[in-house]
Amino acid sequence: MPYGMESYAVPVAREIDGKTVSVTVRRLRPASVREDGTDQAGEVVKMFDRIFEFKDKPWTGKKNAHPASVGAIVAWLNSRNVLTQKGGQWRERTVKRLLMDPRLAGMAAEPVYSRDKDGNQTRNVTGYRILRDENEEPIIIGEALIPAPRFFEAQDWLSGRGRGNRGGTPSKYLLTAMEKLYCECGRPMTGSGNVYKCSRPAGVVEEGTHEGGSTIQRADVDNYVASRIMAVITNSDADDPEMLDILAEATVRLARRNESPEFRSERAALLGERADIVRSVEQLYSDLRMGIYDGQIGRQQFLADKSSLERRLRAVDARIAVVGDSDLPPLPIEEWAGAEDGNPLGPNSWWARADVEDRRMLVELFVDRVTVAKAKERGGTDRTCRVEDRVTVVMASSPADADEEHEAA
Repeated sequence: MPYGMESYAVPVAREIDGKTVSVTVRRLRPASVREDGTDQAGEVVKMFDRIFEFKDKPWTGKKNAHPASVGAIVAWLNSRNVLTQKGGQWRERTVKRLLMDPRLAGMAAEPVYSRDKDGNQTRNVTGYRILRDENEEPIIIGEALIPAPRFFEAQDWLSGRGRGNRGGTPSKYLLTAMEKLYCECGRPMTGSGNVYKCSRPAGVVEEGTHEGGSTIQRADVDNYVASRIMAVITNSDADDPEMLDILAEATVRLARRNESPEFRSERAALLGERADIVRSVEQLYSDLRMGIYDGQIGRQQFLADKSSLERRLRAVDARIAVVGDSDLPPLPIEEWAGAEDGNPLGPNSWWARADVEDRRMLVELFVDRVTVAKAKERGGTDRTCRVEDRVTVVMASSPADADEEHEAA
C-alpha cells in the first residue's frame, strides 16, 4: 500500500453469467492524520510543509543543496529515523514518487511507467495520470490530505518551474545555485576560486562524456553571459521577434518577483496542472505508438482523449494568461544599458556598479541555461579561453514555448 494511504471497501455492481451481483473491491484514499502527527499521513504533510517553508528562501549549504529539494527532504527524513513503508531508509526516487502522487490530493490516479529500449513497460514509475470523469473533472476518492492547489504548486516546484528568485544571502559567484550553469555532461558546475568546475567527483567515469575534470575561468563566463544579456537589452527597440520574445518573458519574470503571494500561488498551481496535462499528452502518443489505440474503435478513443486533453490545456493556458498579464512592469532598460561611454559593460556602467545579487537578478530574468563544454586542449603557450566556443547560453523563454520546442524535438 502506498505510504500515507489507506484502503477502503466499496461495493460495486458486476455482471457475472448474465446476472448483476454486488462485489466488494478495495480502493485507496489518503489516510487521516493523527493528532500528534506521528503517523504516515502526518509525515507526508510535514514533507509538503517543508517544501513550502523553504522553497522561496535562499539556497544554503556548502554543496548548494536547497532545503526544499528532494535530496534535502530525503536527508531530513533519514536523520529523523522516519522509515519507509517497508521499514528502510528513504531514497530520492521513493520520495519524489510519493510527492508526485495525486491521490494525496484526493484525486484518483494511475501510475505511468517507463519503458526499456525495446518498448517494454518497466516497474519504474515516472509519474501519474489523474483520472477524470466525463466532464473532465478529477475523480475524487476521498478527503484530500494535501489540498489540490497546494499539491499542484508543489508539482511546479518539483518539476523545476517554480525555481525563481530566492533573494537573501549574497553569493560570491554569479552563476551558481540557480540551476542554470551546467557542464556539457549534464552535471551542475560549481564555483571554486577563480573558476567554474564540473561537479563530477574526481575519479568517476561516465561513458559518453568528457574524461577527467572540466574547468573554465569564472570571469570569462560571467562576462560572456553579461554580453549576451546586454545584447538583448541594447537592442530592445529593434524589430527582432526573437529579441522581443526574450524581453517579454523577462518582463513577466520581473512581475513575478514583486507579485502578491496569492497570484504566485495560483500561477504555480496552474503550471503544475499544465505539466500534468502535458505529461498525459505525451503518454497518450506513447500509447498510440505502442499500438494500444489500434483499430477503428481505438482510433476514435484516441481522438476523443486527445481532444479532451487539448481542451483542458487551452482552458489552463487561458487562465495562466490572465494571471500572468496583470500589472506587468516596464523593464528599466535605460538604467541597465546606461553608461557614459556607451559601453553597457564598461567601468561606468550599471553592470560595473551592481553587486553580485543585482547581477544575478538580471541573469534570472534573461537566461534559462548556460552550458560549458570541456576545453579541447590543455596547457600550451596560448591559453586564451575562446569562451564563445565553449559556452552556450539559452536565453529566457516562456514555459509554453519550452514545451513547444520539446514537442518539436
